[in-house]
Amino acid sequence: MASSGTPNDWQSGKTLSQCMNHVFTSGTASDVAFLVGEDQKKIPAHKLILISRSPVFYAMLEGPMAEKGEITIPDITEDVFQLFLRYLYTDTIDLTEMNVVPVLNAARKYCVDILVSNCEVFLTKSLSAENACLFLEHAHVFLMDKLKTECLQVINESSTDVLQSTTFTDLCPSCLTSITESDDLTADERDVYKAVIRWAAAECSRQNLESNHENQRQVLGDILHKVRFPKIDSDFFLKQVCLDKVLPGDMALDVINYIMHDKVVDVPWLNLNERKYTISTRENVWRFKDISNGYWSNTLDPEAISFKVPCAMKLYGIGSCLTKAEPSTVDIFVYDGDNIYSRSKLPLVKNDSINTGDVLLAEPIRLSAGKTYTVKEVPSAYKCHYSNTGSANVDCKGGTITFMSSSMSTYSTVHQGTLNNSISSSDEELLLNMDMETIQTISASSVPNEIPDLTGAVFEELPLPNSPLPFKPLEKEIQKPAITTETTGPPAKRFKVCTENENLGKRH
Repeated sequence: MASSGTPNDWQSGKTLSQCMNHVFTSGTASDVAFLVGEDQKKIPAHKLILISRSPVFYAMLEGPMAEKGEITIPDITEDVFQLFLRYLYTDTIDLTEMNVVPVLNAARKYCVDILVSNCEVFLTKSLSAENACLFLEHAHVFLMDKLKTECLQVINESSTDVLQSTTFTDLCPSCLTSITESDDLTADERDVYKAVIRWAAAECSRQNLESNHENQRQVLGDILHKVRFPKIDSDFFLKQVCLDKVLPGDMALDVINYIMHDKVVDVPWLNLNERKYTISTRENVWRFKDISNGYWSNTLDPEAISFKVPCAMKLYGIGSCLTKAEPSTVDIFVYDGDNIYSRSKLPLVKNDSINTGDVLLAEPIRLSAGKTYTVKEVPSAYKCHYSNTGSANVDCKGGTITFMSSSMSTYSTVHQGTLNNSISSSDEELLLNMDMETIQTISASSVPNEIPDLTGAVFEELPLPNSPLPFKPLEKEIQKPAITTETTGPPAKRFKVCTENENLGKRH
């Protein structure tokens, strides 16, 4: 056996992945070299590894048209190519929002399909309302149908935020069409129109055209017809749409005739379909019949509960029994097999109940119907309340939520414990209070000409017999429709698909 400090240390007691990582890093016994990037940085490699992982490398190195000598790779940066090659050697990679698209480009170029799939999974898990337009472009360019579907789902659920985002104006015409033609878009039609006009102004700038109504109409083409003009408030249509003059006069007259007479005769371009435009209300559903006083345990070990939801929802927060020390904090972890959320020292804020508090998440977590999720909590102080009257199945307006015991839990089970969660969906929105006491449900109902606002929602009490826990309904607070301000500076160029060293969140 090699002694410590000898050149053979990289072999002794190491895994195959560790040994291969050393072989790649050191260039030991390399038999091919690449000149990478603008600076043509020389990177040594091994033909056997490359041809075993990539059909493109096989054709380059062993086929009838095999290249001789050093191979030039000008379109990939050194850092990304190093990361890509290391994956071929070790089957591991650390993807980030900074490198995932450049790595995806490399994986597609060299037909490493499993890495392409890994990048798509990473993009899907990183998806949010903020980056949905950008990721939709990536899905369009890379022909990722699953990612495109996920992006459109997020856009439909957070339509108002997406339509007012800066990246909306960077969409290509195809992606813009896929958004504006959707009946599932949960947005006021006025916001759809204003977003389309903003996009047209940006497109005129990209094409070096004056941003007037004629050029905006030209760059929009049939996209303008995706706006449901008959569904726009008549006052807004007359004072804003007609004033903008982007909609041709004869079409504007068609809309006015429809508004005045509520019927359409030989006007095929008018889209009369309703969109899913919703506003949410919240209410509490009790999972436990009562709460007991007393210390849950004399340790600060984690407690957890698993659950399934009946439809697509969002997790907004966790409810939990209060601790001995107030104010108090907790560490929260959410799993769907993988860890999809983790935050430390989140405040546990007392709510209307005398025994419980709420922990709000910075961003809601999207949940899928039928999938098992687990919430784990690590308190900073001993719990001084608990319940042992839990139900495995809890009905809400969206259906039935199923709770299950979790192997991550120290003492809590489906029938006893101390936790709470918040959930919502585009059609039926819920707030779950997991193992503790309440499940707050949010039901979405169609409300025309209002802006959906979860923060200004209505909390209503669900009738539940034998529930001693008090609940005080909150006053109804519906936010007024948001106003999209016009951009004062020159519109940004449409973003391109990020390549090496480009951040996913960066606009171009």
